[in-house]
Amino acid sequence: MEGDPLSALFTPAFVMDVDKAKRNAQRMIERCQKLGVQLRPHMKTHKTLECADIMTGGSQRCIVVSTPAEACFFADHGYDDILYAYSIPFDKVERCAALSERLDLIQILLDHPDALEQLRKRPLRDAIAKTEGVELRGVYAHCGNTYYCTGVEQIQAVAQETTKLTLQFIEKLKAVGITCKSSIGSTPTCSHPVKDMAQLSEVHPGNYVFYGVNYCFLMSQFQPCSFIRVWSGKSDPKLALWWSYFVCVSVCL
Repeated sequence: MEGDPLSALFTPAFVMDVDKAKRNAQRMIERCQKLGVQLRPHMKTHKTLECADIMTGGSQRCIVVSTPAEACFFADHGYDDILYAYSIPFDKVERCAALSERLDLIQILLDHPDALEQLRKRPLRDAIAKTEGVELRGVYAHCGNTYYCTGVEQIQAVAQETTKLTLQFIEKLKAVGITCKSSIGSTPTCSHPVKDMAQLSEVHPGNYVFYGVNYCFLMSQFQPCSFIRVWSGKSDPKLALWWSYFVCVSVCL
């Protein structure tokens, strides 16, 4: 196989330029360090230990996942401080609670009082029960509308608005005696951050490790590093990307 053209690959196949992925990840790490915010990379794009190591700089901490199965996978391989980034369904409570007993920190998202009540009903360990089962950790916003933007100026406008609204909400919480972290994300906003994002606690991009045709406007600094063959009208390889959008509240079991 070595030396053969990419078109000779049997499908399904996924080819990754490791050097480009490492450069993409390192630039995001450096950008967050310059901003003074914590980077919490999303694992949903790749779901691999190799890319997780690249994106966390080898720390094996502070990651985002899309499913409890992903959380368990990374926990089984030494990762901690994991955020399950979807509003928790009732049938996932037990599995997340089990993770809370083996990790230093597992965080989940809530967007409705019924979900909080479901957590309170669970017979938690005595030590956790003393804190009523949950601890408010922060406010989480994913500005998925940046994927409809057509250039850096539009992306930064979304980043500015999301940052402003998130920080305003944090201030309202402080006014009633609640102090917690603020987190926003999407690869476009974190690739071209605005100055006010330095006031956030953390950011949570994910697709930046690969990029693709949707990121052509970022090519001055980042390069696509994935090659994926998918069904299309022609037999030419295409790049595949996907995304989601939600705004929730994070808690710790």
